[in-house]
Amino acid sequence: MKTFKRLLTTALALLMVASTATAFTGCDGNSGAKITDDGKELVIASWNNEFENMMKDFYLKDNPLPDDMEFKFINTGGSETYQEKLDNLLEGDEVIDIFLMEADYAKKYVDSEHVVPLSEVGIKDSDLENQYDYTKDVVRNSKGKIVGSSWQAAPGLFIYRRSLAEKFLGTSDPAEVQEKVKDWDSFVATAKVIDEKSEGKTKMVTSIDDIWQVLRTVRSTPWVKDNKIQLDETPDFFMDLAKTLTDDKLVAEYKPWGTEWNAAVGNDDVFGYFGSTWFIQWTMVENSSGKPAPAEGEPKNETGPGIGTYGDWAAIEGPQAYYWGGTWLAVTPKCDNKTLVEDVIRYFTVEEESMKNYAVESYDYVNNTKVIDSIIDGGYSFDFLGGQDHYSLFREAAAKVDTKAMSAYDQVANNTFLEQVEKYVQGTIDKDTAIAEFKKEMINSFSELEE
Repeated sequence: MKTFKRLLTTALALLMVASTATAFTGCDGNSGAKITDDGKELVIASWNNEFENMMKDFYLKDNPLPDDMEFKFINTGGSETYQEKLDNLLEGDEVIDIFLMEADYAKKYVDSEHVVPLSEVGIKDSDLENQYDYTKDVVRNSKGKIVGSSWQAAPGLFIYRRSLAEKFLGTSDPAEVQEKVKDWDSFVATAKVIDEKSEGKTKMVTSIDDIWQVLRTVRSTPWVKDNKIQLDETPDFFMDLAKTLTDDKLVAEYKPWGTEWNAAVGNDDVFGYFGSTWFIQWTMVENSSGKPAPAEGEPKNETGPGIGTYGDWAAIEGPQAYYWGGTWLAVTPKCDNKTLVEDVIRYFTVEEESMKNYAVESYDYVNNTKVIDSIIDGGYSFDFLGGQDHYSLFREAAAKVDTKAMSAYDQVANNTFLEQVEKYVQGTIDKDTAIAEFKKEMINSFSELEE
């Protein structure tokens, strides 16, 4: 893998002989942007400190910066207000080299003046040949240029408690449990069995939000086309499914990321969670207690294979293939650390050695098919999932991800629709009113839209 120091040496040599005209680059709305290599501070912006820790724990350990170079990470503090704060940063005077963006709003920036194609920092399309295709399609602009790169693919699975499956369904075997949730009708039927046999103490999932997390990614059409709001069959199906699950009290009604929602990973309140690659190691492990089963000869833990529920989980495809999230690195036209930025992006999203090291260390599912194949072929297993190889399941699910309906309106539309559905399932408004209110809120949020 190329190191920053080697790249810097090459870049300085090229700068000595290159004409000043070669420093000017172009992007949609960014003709004349100047990507330089004279910065003394690498500045990266995000909504939390995940990537900051990745930089410190991985990249900077392998590639210490020169003494005259500093690393600055801007954490805006929360995804809810990130876009607004990010836009202010990008439009301000401070030089931002890289910013992070999520699937819900990546399309907002793909054709904006705030990004440049990765080719402008030396990363060609051919360098990304081992990435999952959908992760490149998300950040391909209207002129076919790739303007971002992700270190992870984020297909989703259904993760269930083995001991609860054995207790209520008579089996904990992943293949047999999958058969019981193979489609949404089977899912609801199994939810009723679990609710009945647990006397209402264990619910299938934490809330209808969990179901929406799946269905919102499998829509066949975008929320908006030609400035007109459109709803395909998926939102309507979700409304009916959510109403059934709520009326029959088959969900726990724990809001995502809340105290009860997190705590349910470590108790018997819910049977399973829908979650993607990052969700298992960052959310479930932490809330299960994060403790593996004791080694042979050591004192047994009080409950389960590990303390809490660690090791008592298993992953299966569930009723439908889907994805959840994903994070992309984008380069701004103000970038003044071209060589360093190229190396950071290559380290996390291109180079096989560093991506494999990161995957093995973090259990994240990296965005490199060759690396994933090599990990699986090496006999991969995860003790949190009872020694299961869930990478193989993710590999199958990743091939089914379809992002053709993704749009710049997704974050607002998904959240706004769910808010109206919650009112509908609680009986405060009817179905037609929920849809009408959704359209009204969308038009209030985006003046260019019409019904």
